[in-house]
Amino acid sequence: MLQQVYVAILLFVSVHLASAQAPSAPGKPLPTGPMQAKIKAACTQCHNAKRITDQHLTRKQWSDQLDKMEGLGAVIPDSDRNAMLAYLTKNFGPGKGGAKTAVKKSASGAN
Repeated sequence: MLQQVYVAILLFVSVHLASAQAPSAPGKPLPTGPMQAKIKAACTQCHNAKRITDQHLTRKQWSDQLDKMEGLGAVIPDSDRNAMLAYLTKNFGPGKGGAKTAVKKSASGAN
């Protein structure tokens, strides 16, 4: 009986780990810049770069994302935080690809 429980737990954990997004899926490459390597190191340990490149957030939203990721285990040194936010906002800000937030602002401004 105990052996069956261990097998069930092992199966559950294996399925759970297999369902996580694979960090090896390439997506779009991160743009070059002084923080590229640090962003890649901090952010692509658990997911691929596409998770970053598909988002176009404000500095505040990127800051919230960094906070969230730190809570999930990402290592983001305080000394790099402002430079990381500048990199993310410059390359993946609202004006860099038609973010949903930019669409909402222009739609509300048109009324």
